[in-house]
Amino acid sequence: MKIEEERRIAKRMPELRRKELTSRLTSEEQQELDLMVAIKAESYPDRTKLQYAETVRLTAIRNFTFKEVTRKKSLFQKMLKQENLKEYELLIQDEDTDVAQYELHFTFALEIRQLMEEVGLSYDWPKMLPAIDDLAYSDVMEEDDKAWFESLPDYSWCSAKLQEASGLQEKAAAHGEEMVQTIDWLQTYWENGYQIYADIDPYDNNDGWE
Repeated sequence: MKIEEERRIAKRMPELRRKELTSRLTSEEQQELDLMVAIKAESYPDRTKLQYAETVRLTAIRNFTFKEVTRKKSLFQKMLKQENLKEYELLIQDEDTDVAQYELHFTFALEIRQLMEEVGLSYDWPKMLPAIDDLAYSDVMEEDDKAWFESLPDYSWCSAKLQEASGLQEKAAAHGEEMVQTIDWLQTYWENGYQIYADIDPYDNNDGWE
């Protein structure tokens, strides 16, 4: 695979994964994703797992603030009059009670998205559960990352949307116990003031998958 193609796929595939997690891809986007998966599989034939075989981590957080931790300018930066990018840490009041996580398989997360479409939440679900990859709340963040966390949806709105969904509990029960547990987890944490997002775990870069 050419370097340019490798770089394009490394950037584009995560974008499509994030969208697919909460919104149905267009036929063109699905074809694009399928082609990239095929190219990757061709380049790494001993790779048995497809791009879906990964974990989605739901993270619920509350009572958080930001602290600026921008590093001091180096001598080199001072000489060239370069500005440092601002950096931030997300501070949580109590790690034991203000953070919760729930892990599920990527393909199961797609089934949750399908369920939300069936109960009339196609438009709202991407807003209710924003998706990101390769960024944890404990990472040092730049301005864009900070803004992303600050834009997480209001928990009361998310909770209300889930409660209003027509036939959600019945359809979840028909799907199975794991679906019921996941919906209950989301509802419980939204009701208790947590903002929730989905983090798609990337593959280890050493195996050739981004």
